[in-house]
Amino acid sequence: MSERFCVGSLESLSESEGTQVEVHGCPIAVFKKGQEVFAIGDTCPHMGAPLSDGFVDEQSVVCPWHGWSFDFKTGESPFDEDVRVPVYQVVIEGGQVYLEVEQPATEAKLDSSES
Repeated sequence: MSERFCVGSLESLSESEGTQVEVHGCPIAVFKKGQEVFAIGDTCPHMGAPLSDGFVDEQSVVCPWHGWSFDFKTGESPFDEDVRVPVYQVVIEGGQVYLEVEQPATEAKLDSSES
């Protein structure tokens, strides 16, 4: 089951740089391209750089530390087919931008009492 989180208005997002938001302690990078918005995991799997600080091009963001790029739609990197960042669903309603994020798993409580 997913939860919806408001990022802000479409108008407030910059097209020249990313915006970092945090959901359930997880950093997410949000990017605006025209009237589209994309959201991916904000941590570069190569060296841990914040992708929201990266360089934005037409279809991807380039890591600010070492130049790895990640596709907005797939999270894939052309540098290594086994490396990708998570991609999050974005919904725009009434000029507001929302992320659809899966709820984190909770630990099951075991009943250790004897019957």
